[in-house]
Amino acid sequence: MKIRYRLGRPEDSAAIGLLARRVTRRWILTEQPASAAAPLLHGMSAKSIRQKMRKGQRFHLAWRDDGTLVGVAAMRDDCHLFQFFVSTRMHGHGIARQLWQRAMSDAMRRAGTRRFTLKASAMAVPVYLHFGFVRSGPLLVSDTGLVTQPMHLQLP
Repeated sequence: MKIRYRLGRPEDSAAIGLLARRVTRRWILTEQPASAAAPLLHGMSAKSIRQKMRKGQRFHLAWRDDGTLVGVAAMRDDCHLFQFFVSTRMHGHGIARQLWQRAMSDAMRRAGTRRFTLKASAMAVPVYLHFGFVRSGPLLVSDTGLVTQPMHLQLP
């Protein structure tokens, strides 16, 4: 199976939202309070994603050769990774690493970025540690109850 990578376009927003919501329900919401679900999922709607793209946020995508979206890495301000999802069935195929490398390289090329940040769900912390990120503070709890671990990666 071949995976194609490219930058997202507004017409991809429905597929991005579908993948993000599916992975979020399966892996993230199970560890979060019920009050966090609606606001978190709302930010993954096609309309919200199109608005983010219009604001210059970049969505790096991984597509299977049959046209199925299997991964997304979204970057804000060329330094903050705010959405990072790989289809559950595609875990372990190197897609996350490829997406992260593409998003990181794009930000470095565009803005010279050397420090990256993110807020990780508990289940994603090991993935980010594997990529070289470190915890950068205590757990955060949003006003909706969403619990995340702030992390950063400082390149030499």
